Amino acid sequence: GDGRQRFVLGSIGPGTKLPSLGHIPYQAAEDAFAEQARGLIAGGVDAVLIETCQDPLNIKAAINGTKIARKAAGIDTPIMVQVTVETTGTLLVGTDIAAAATILKAMDVDSIGLNCATGPQEMTEHVRWLAENWPGLISIQPNAGLPELVDGKTRYPLQPAELVRWMERFVEEFGVNLIGGCCGTDIPHIAALNEMLIKRAGSGHRPTPKQRSVHWLPAVASLYSQVALRQENAYFAIGERCNANGSAKFRKMQEAGDWDGCVEMGREQVKEGSNALDVCTAFVGRDEIKEMSEVVGRMRVHVSAPLVIDSTEYPVLESTLKLYGGKAILNSINFEDGEEPAAKRLQLAKRFGTSVIALTIDEAGMAKDADAKLRVAKRLYDFAVNQHGLDPSDLMFDPLTFTIATGNEDDRKLGLWTLEGIERIAKEMPECQIILGLSNISFGLNPAARHVLNSVFLDHAVKRGMTGAIVHASKIMPLHKIAPEEVKVAEDLIYDRRSDGYDPLEALLEMFAERKLEKAEAKGRAEDVETRLKDRIIDGDRQGLDLDLTEAMTKHPPLDIINTLLLDGMKVVGELFGSGKMQLPFVLKSAETMKAAVAWLEPHME
Repeated sequence: GDGRQRFVLGSIGPGTKLPSLGHIPYQAAEDAFAEQARGLIAGGVDAVLIETCQDPLNIKAAINGTKIARKAAGIDTPIMVQVTVETTGTLLVGTDIAAAATILKAMDVDSIGLNCATGPQEMTEHVRWLAENWPGLISIQPNAGLPELVDGKTRYPLQPAELVRWMERFVEEFGVNLIGGCCGTDIPHIAALNEMLIKRAGSGHRPTPKQRSVHWLPAVASLYSQVALRQENAYFAIGERCNANGSAKFRKMQEAGDWDGCVEMGREQVKEGSNALDVCTAFVGRDEIKEMSEVVGRMRVHVSAPLVIDSTEYPVLESTLKLYGGKAILNSINFEDGEEPAAKRLQLAKRFGTSVIALTIDEAGMAKDADAKLRVAKRLYDFAVNQHGLDPSDLMFDPLTFTIATGNEDDRKLGLWTLEGIERIAKEMPECQIILGLSNISFGLNPAARHVLNSVFLDHAVKRGMTGAIVHASKIMPLHKIAPEEVKVAEDLIYDRRSDGYDPLEALLEMFAERKLEKAEAKGRAEDVETRLKDRIIDGDRQGLDLDLTEAMTKHPPLDIINTLLLDGMKVVGELFGSGKMQLPFVLKSAETMKAAVAWLEPHME
């Protein structure tokens, strides 16, 4: 009667089964949501609101079900999502707001928000995070406070005026776009919110939403947390060991059906500093779909790092992504067999919201020199970003590196060409990521030589613009721990600096001919605790730190331990960093060890 236009949101709730916990298969959930969305769209809703969400995999099923329904109806009905953050600070399955937003942005939803579980007060920090980070629209529907039990009945304490005070703050301070109420709110609450908005509008019915200044961080996510694709002052490390083709230990556990052992290997890599884990179960004579499901079905809940789903087989990629609620990385696409296989995989990536590794391979084969790498990378960019709608930051080029240890004349400049390719791709497509399967560079050398060459090559690749690498993180050495003559020979090999009577490959082979790979524990510990503590800071070694601190306390006051023994170690770290002999990730490791030592000593100070 007042001439105002109203909109109807069709509500899709979460159901009672969480696919991430194995309650229901993904496909069954997607089919059910598609049926529900068909009914809502046929009924003429203006948008679909997927609300009270507790499991990201369930959200993906609801979003994809809705997309199927709207495509069949030939209408682009907007899709809105509201997650439910419990008093624990996460969704029911453990997902924090940053991970939820990372997952949902890749699913191309029209808005994100919060509803249910708590009142507005408990939502504040999560709303603030969205306001500062989420680049799209935000909707908020809190309960009328936390429920109380009064005379055996559930009661929500927040009165309309109190709800209005909180929601006006969300509108004014955080720039939210849609407000309302959930459990415990009634007609008086909604009427009070409406009056507040009319009052704020001055003229008309609704105020103009406050413009927000946001900083979105390109990232991937596990079921639990977000991991930035650009690591601050470091590279994005993808653990390489959960791969049946590259790790004999992983393959043996896979053959034996030791799935817990496979998961533990993943967890070890996270402890060693891997930001994500490459998972591949492909080898001859095995059921890859079944075994990938066994591994990822466990890792999705027991590993805190995002997963890289690695397979050449489309059915394996699809079945595995149906298990994974986080934002994964799909490994990989290329043009070896033309564009059709790449197109199918990009459609899969868009359906499940993943980043994509793109290899610089076309119909002519692997791109070897810098010109070829850049040419194929540009074609991949156009195909993935412009034709299939992948966000540029989710495109992860792998410009491929090959071994420079064969001695063949054709292979001598492969390392140099890879570095040049990295630099040119980074300059032309700066929003995209660049990664490498690092250990390929040293294939054919003995383990001790490989560790040195890999570590030196990684340092040069990062300086040229590489943002990530598939590595065994604990086997990368800071340059200050490598003898200067070994660094020089490795660099000469990478840059093909041969001269009369000098071949860096021969020099490297000779240098490491008798060298056995040193185990980490082989380094002798100093006898005196003072030197041991200094070494711990330099090496970033926290294992058994408390025992050395306990011993040091028998000789020195806590403040002296910090100001002399520990700070002496940090001074050495500063000198090594300043001279370029220690890279920043190792500096940060030393700083973390210093922080842990100080935290342990603090309770003992007067």
